[in-house]
Amino acid sequence: MIRMDRRQPIILYQGEPTPCPYLNGKTWITQLFAARKISPALYETLLSKGFRRSGYLFYRNQCEGCTSCIPLRIPVSKFQPSPSMKKCLRRNRDVDIFETSITFDKEVFALYRRYSVYKHGKEEPSVQEEGFRRFLCSSPLDTRMLRYSVKGKLVGVSWLDYLPNSLSSVYFAFEPEEAKRSLGTFSVLKEIEIARMSGREFYYLGFYVPGSPKMSYKGRFKPHELLLEGQWRDPASSL
Repeated sequence: MIRMDRRQPIILYQGEPTPCPYLNGKTWITQLFAARKISPALYETLLSKGFRRSGYLFYRNQCEGCTSCIPLRIPVSKFQPSPSMKKCLRRNRDVDIFETSITFDKEVFALYRRYSVYKHGKEEPSVQEEGFRRFLCSSPLDTRMLRYSVKGKLVGVSWLDYLPNSLSSVYFAFEPEEAKRSLGTFSVLKEIEIARMSGREFYYLGFYVPGSPKMSYKGRFKPHELLLEGQWRDPASSL
């Protein structure tokens, strides 16, 4: 049991088993709770224990016999971009970034829908506004949206939780026509920069999943720390 404050415990519920979104043939099970109000400091503590957020739902993986989803964070003062990442930054020098609120925006939703079809193989009619609002327009925290534009055209959008000592990536979507830009990598690099410039210590990038094309790319950002057996460890230090 976790306490939101001295008077209010958090009761975790077990979610229904569903097909794993990251690894074929696996089953995904979560422990979760809902909160429309939560202190940033408490959520930062929960992040450090492996929790993530989707709208007002907070969850951590509790899959039987599988520990492939590993929380990953980057100590931003130590991060060094690789040569290919520096090339990505140069390739996207013409991208402007604007910070806005997470209120619903038709242009952003249209991009999200195209991205969902392109990246996740979803049928366009299945990507509904209601689910988008619940996922990305609802937050009990200081969540901001970053709009990535080229000559006024929206090419990418990211959602970030701003916490006392860290930034946490919630989601990123890009325009499929701009796939060659590697905007996913670019957004991570820029958000690490934002975290460092604002004096924060960590950038949380969600789950690193070895063997998953969708999630294994996160291991390229080094140095990073992985939450292994309840402890944050630099995998390079154990080599």
